[in-house]
Amino acid sequence: MSNDNEKGTVITTRQIPAPPRSCSGQLYTVKASDTLFGIAQRFGVTVRNITAVNPQIANPDIIFVGQVICIPTAGPTPTPTPTPTPVPDGLRVLTLRFLSETGQPLPTVGGAVQLLPRVIVRATFNRPVSRAFFFLEPTGTETCELARLIGVDCPSAVTGVAEVLWQVPSGTLGRVFVVACINSVCAKSGDVLVVRNST
Repeated sequence: MSNDNEKGTVITTRQIPAPPRSCSGQLYTVKASDTLFGIAQRFGVTVRNITAVNPQIANPDIIFVGQVICIPTAGPTPTPTPTPTPVPDGLRVLTLRFLSETGQPLPTVGGAVQLLPRVIVRATFNRPVSRAFFFLEPTGTETCELARLIGVDCPSAVTGVAEVLWQVPSGTLGRVFVVACINSVCAKSGDVLVVRNST
């Protein structure tokens, strides 16, 4: 899917389709290099969702810089992130630590943990948990919809510790958090800023 302005044709404001008359979601102004597929991914919807509420888009392969389109509210789509709920029994994440493969704590510079190519991410809880989900949310996204699963641990029923071995991609920058669950009750940790330089 392409942005028609990239084809070298001059588009006047009279040729840009008007926005839809109503929008039960949010309005978005198309920017240079946007595609409908990329916009849909960014907002957690499908191209079909967008075209359904934007009758002015005759061809989903052609959108215009400056065109205003409606982004519908994302429907119920599966997400890998368990939704934290109020925890009546007091389940809490106590610590979230980053260690070398030999168990040494990693240094923090400027508030960011300096990652190695392989890192042990360890979380401790105030009670045993059945599942622990470790996530990385890329910096600048400010939305958990773009969080990526680092790993899952199913610790034994007698320990309040979970950990994963993370193969850290070069250039990683973001915030790591863990969601721990006992059956259907979950608790989320605070975020920890991490970075791995490209070198």
